Amino acid sequence: MEPLVVIFGSTGTGKSDLAVELATRFNGEIINADAMQMYKGLPIITNKITVDEQRGIPHHLLGNIELDADPWSVVEFRREATRIISEIRARGKLPIVVGGSAYYIDGLLFDDRLVKDEPLPEADCPTREELVARFPILAGSAEAILEKLREVDPVMANRWHPNDVRKIRNSLEIFFTTGRRASEIYAEQRIQKQSKWASPDSEPVQKPWKLLLFWLYARRDALNDRLDKRVDKMVANDLLNETAELYDHYLARIASGDAVDRTRGIVQSIGFWQFEPYLHALRQTPQSPDLAKLKQAGIENTKTGTRRYAKYQVRWITMKTMPSLQEEKVIDKLYLLDGTNVETWQTEVAAKGAELTRKFLAGEQLPQPADMSETARDVLALKVAESNRPATPCNKTCSICKKTFLTEESWQIHMSSKKHAKEDSQNTSVYPHPESQ
Repeated sequence: MEPLVVIFGSTGTGKSDLAVELATRFNGEIINADAMQMYKGLPIITNKITVDEQRGIPHHLLGNIELDADPWSVVEFRREATRIISEIRARGKLPIVVGGSAYYIDGLLFDDRLVKDEPLPEADCPTREELVARFPILAGSAEAILEKLREVDPVMANRWHPNDVRKIRNSLEIFFTTGRRASEIYAEQRIQKQSKWASPDSEPVQKPWKLLLFWLYARRDALNDRLDKRVDKMVANDLLNETAELYDHYLARIASGDAVDRTRGIVQSIGFWQFEPYLHALRQTPQSPDLAKLKQAGIENTKTGTRRYAKYQVRWITMKTMPSLQEEKVIDKLYLLDGTNVETWQTEVAAKGAELTRKFLAGEQLPQPADMSETARDVLALKVAESNRPATPCNKTCSICKKTFLTEESWQIHMSSKKHAKEDSQNTSVYPHPESQ
């Protein structure tokens, strides 16, 4: 049972800073688990930790793949991260995994997550290029891929949002590779998990490591304000030139005949597509009076996209990571550290994280996670309750807002939202309802 420290949470909460603090104090090395930060270069748009901020601590899987490469699968990440963890331990050091791509962390920690997300063997598994060569539909449009999935696995087709091309394609890849519907595989997994955890007295699964998990959390209003200021700082630090560099790289790939998948890889970095209209106009009509407007729109859209991503990260932790922690009976190893107030970050995050790590490594009794702060008590209780509340599946599209929802709960929230009411009001003013005529 070797110690492993894992740090995750929303963007902008100081995960990398805590990792460096712990690595400095406890002779550690850091393994990056952020998909975008695995790409070489582009330090601003990917929010990489700087060399000075690394403080001499070795960082692994940071800037290690080319811009043209596909993002690593969960299988690839788990394989490499496990190898690096072993090497770090062989040097007598503490491995610390940190990042915002929770699906990588889940795949590393939970065996069933690896099977659920990628139900293919790690060896003798065809590459995506080989699959596309055998099944050209996988390189087709989003509509074509979804239509094919409806044909072979309607259950999975109805489960995914029409815009979620990656998940739709993955489900189709599972069918082509295994000859079985992904929905059938998942149903079998659910039955196995229900049987596995049926007894409340079942023993925790023995892992090759002893876990200490840190969830860096900040309340939404404070975090949103911080993220907006971070985008402004990124712009001041030459974000636009870096984004233009990536845009030129993208155009060069298109010009060379490379089929670039806009739903995968480095082009999914927040800020790239948000500034695309500005970058396009800058090249086509550099004297256009609309450039200032397009630039400001890119900034505002980048802020919106960043805030939305932070919300998505919390949602993932709540609905995917926490249920797995409960099933593995290690939820008591999850410590939420409150980074809401930047001025108290050193005491509430760094100091508390260091003291917990010290006790963890010394084999001392750890406190209850809910006792760490008022925020920890309230948020953990709320999120555990949310994670245990089953969602009601649906597939409904709002004809006014043109948005699709996959759960009844999200549908009801949308229908009662101010944004929907505003769209409905504007739509009514232009196209009066029949009863008003």
